[in-house]
Amino acid sequence: MNESPTVTTFETERPHLFAVAYRMLGSVAEAEDVVQEAFVRWDESHEDAESPRAYLTTIVVRLCLDQLKSARSRREKYVGPWLPEPIAGADDVAARPDARAELAESLSIAFLALLERLSPLERAAFLLREVFDRPFEEVASTLGTSEAACRQLVSRARAHVDEGRPRFSASDAKKQELLHAFMGACSTGDPAILSQLLAEDVVLRSDGGGKVTAALKPIYGPDRVARFIFGVMKKGVGGNPELAQINGETAFVLRDAHGHAMSVLTLAIANDRIQDVFIVVNPDKLAHA
Repeated sequence: MNESPTVTTFETERPHLFAVAYRMLGSVAEAEDVVQEAFVRWDESHEDAESPRAYLTTIVVRLCLDQLKSARSRREKYVGPWLPEPIAGADDVAARPDARAELAESLSIAFLALLERLSPLERAAFLLREVFDRPFEEVASTLGTSEAACRQLVSRARAHVDEGRPRFSASDAKKQELLHAFMGACSTGDPAILSQLLAEDVVLRSDGGGKVTAALKPIYGPDRVARFIFGVMKKGVGGNPELAQINGETAFVLRDAHGHAMSVLTLAIANDRIQDVFIVVNPDKLAHA
């Protein structure tokens, strides 16, 4: 049985729509719900849009903005730091050979955590313009605002993002070197060796969501961060961490005897040192790792 043109068009755009929704919300389940709701609205409207992608993206972004309004209040009550939900590999859009560098970077846990500094409108404008490379006219139409207001949103968002980005990022070769050095240091059991790989202003954030034990506040400084990491490893069951592709980057995943993820640890590297450590142990967020 052949699919209707309405379904065929939507399925063609589904990877792009999920990519937008996931970056807006930082949650796989919520992104999938938004995309499904967008399909229902598309199917019911039978809209003969000049640009189905622009039309569907507008639906998804506006649904995400509504979702973020309620998410803000939920995250204010969240136990400990809130981190994005890790997803194995990369989404279909970022994985394409012709994907822009900004698109691949925007999938990382570090970048998604950085987007939490932005208001929902700033986040939407920044992602559409700077990551998905949409013209200001289209972004303004999607957000229901003027081009001038849209440019201000993007400018403010870019300033916040640039403030949180490291001034000098490490090369891919250096990142791989530090990842393997990190794993080697963890195997020694000596926090002093691990701390040598960490920047002086390193920050560790762990997300347990009140479901499992995790640090309730960010941890600062190489000595404290190293000791916390070893404390987590001593409590872990299931062997040593394994390297895996998470959100398009190499990360460390600790699994139980059945292969289910128990924790995901990702690193942000800059100036040839580990700048940020993100650990997700909330079991509600590990289904896709």
